[in-house]
Amino acid sequence: MATFKGVNKTIIDSITPATILCPGLQGGNVRVMLDYYTALGTEVATDTIEMCDELPIGAKIVEVIIENNDATTVLDVGDAEVNNRYINDATVAAITRINVLTGLYYTVDMTTAATPDNQILLTVRTATLTAGSVIGLAVFYTVE
Repeated sequence: MATFKGVNKTIIDSITPATILCPGLQGGNVRVMLDYYTALGTEVATDTIEMCDELPIGAKIVEVIIENNDATTVLDVGDAEVNNRYINDATVAAITRINVLTGLYYTVDMTTAATPDNQILLTVRTATLTAGSVIGLAVFYTVE
């Protein structure tokens, strides 16, 4: 049986001054932002809903969870740079977790002021939201 190591484990096992990991990648404190939105019923496709406070520059996303109690609503979770950076097509009254292929470990960098990546946005993908439906969001990140 072979044993392999992840990139950071390899660095940890043979650390040098040039390869010291930032604290957010090893032993960092995980922080969470929670928010919810109650639909008005006037939201339509391509509308955005700002959620939570702005993420600090350098924050590394660990996980994003959305809960949607409206089976007819489809949402993306991302930011102004990439509207589905974290979750694409969250649907059907279910808890949807982060798409680990795209958003996991994303580092907020604010490289383009016109399209900030530090504000989490829900983008409406369906024709409308059902009035009274509740959408919950949890964003877990580390920043040191």
